[in-house]
Amino acid sequence: MKKILLRLVAHGLALTSLILASPAQARCERNNYSAYPTTPILDDGSAQFWFGRVNLTNVALQPVGTILGSATATAGQARGINDETVMWTCDISDKDELYEVFATNGDDRVGGFSEIGTKDGLPGFYQTWFPYVAIKVTHVRSGKVFSRFYQSAKLTEYDLSPDGKKIFIKAKHLSPVKAEIARVSTADSTGWPGNWCPGTPALGGGNAAVYTCTQPNAYLSFRGPGYTDNDPDGTDSARQWRFFPTNGVAFGMRQGTSLSNTASCVVRNATPEVYFLPITIEELKRGETREANFAVQLECDRSVNSGVAINQTAIGIQVSAGAEAKARQMGLTTSGGGITYLLSDNYGADSSMATGVGIRLSDGETGQTMNFLANSAITGQGFVANDGSRWSAKMGPDAGWYPATRGGGGAGGSTFDVTRSFAATLSKLPGANVITPGRIQASAYVVVKVQ
Repeated sequence: MKKILLRLVAHGLALTSLILASPAQARCERNNYSAYPTTPILDDGSAQFWFGRVNLTNVALQPVGTILGSATATAGQARGINDETVMWTCDISDKDELYEVFATNGDDRVGGFSEIGTKDGLPGFYQTWFPYVAIKVTHVRSGKVFSRFYQSAKLTEYDLSPDGKKIFIKAKHLSPVKAEIARVSTADSTGWPGNWCPGTPALGGGNAAVYTCTQPNAYLSFRGPGYTDNDPDGTDSARQWRFFPTNGVAFGMRQGTSLSNTASCVVRNATPEVYFLPITIEELKRGETREANFAVQLECDRSVNSGVAINQTAIGIQVSAGAEAKARQMGLTTSGGGITYLLSDNYGADSSMATGVGIRLSDGETGQTMNFLANSAITGQGFVANDGSRWSAKMGPDAGWYPATRGGGGAGGSTFDVTRSFAATLSKLPGANVITPGRIQASAYVVVKVQ
């Protein structure tokens, strides 16, 4: 602690005194207020959950409790900011007192007031603007599920100033937020304090209703020394929101999700593991391959419309996020966003994995070469991004979508079973000059969706 010697002269008397300075008070401050006064936390500025088209079909195929989709969003995707935006500045002495604070949008009927999933054995699922669809939001780094009541998690990621005295908290330092939506038995609720998106969208006729309600589903804010625009843990967000409208980021389904009520199919079973016989580098260089077959069992509504056009049901074999990122880096993609070769999940990062090789997909019945579906692929039309651009999801084989069934399902019953066969072929990647030995370990997922 610094000491200050102060000499005072009064009425000819020399007075000497030691005065101890008060300890400096650390304080966190909001940054870039002029650049983004409130945008990331306003209703139309939220980071979007891109579920794409969500479909409610026959309850026999899709019972209450079925997970309809999942999506992850980050703070840097909110309007007016990006990953590198500095949102708060703190002193280095504050580093152990920094927290992310989060809750649902508890003061709104469809923003996070009613935990309607509880009666269906789905705790943490809150009402959305879509009837019979509830959402659960999770703070990825802590694993805590958002509720109406504020919670917090330690914030440990940040940048330092060149002199090491200041902490810069950027949008990229906040935890990603994961959302899941599920089918529930409740269409609406009562008792909410606010209703900024009245009613529910009309369904039927094969057309999908876009989620035009701008009410966020969740908020992520900041707590640090000297920064008072935040809410204590355990406080009900239906009654208090000190953070609003200047502290944090909103997350929501607006304009990135649509809902339909169309006959479709569901996946009942799939070959869990596919094995290839060993192959040498010399054989691969000569163009030799190894092939293995696998099957997928579907159950479909008898009135399903199978195909790859709007309102038709399609199937795709989806790669992992890591495999998609590497495939895009290596140019193993189509103009429609599909992936031409499936790579190991840790391709290029794990030295035990073989390189220069990949897996091609083909139809087990016709032999037709197929593309894989990107991990980031969604379905649906008429969405609006944060930059205001309108767009529709990619469809057809170039994107990795194929008709779910071939022909009808015969007579009798409300549903019918379908078995689809596929072939996976291990081969040298096009243009690969070097092949290294190792394991092939890749994940793929069967996806059936209405386009």
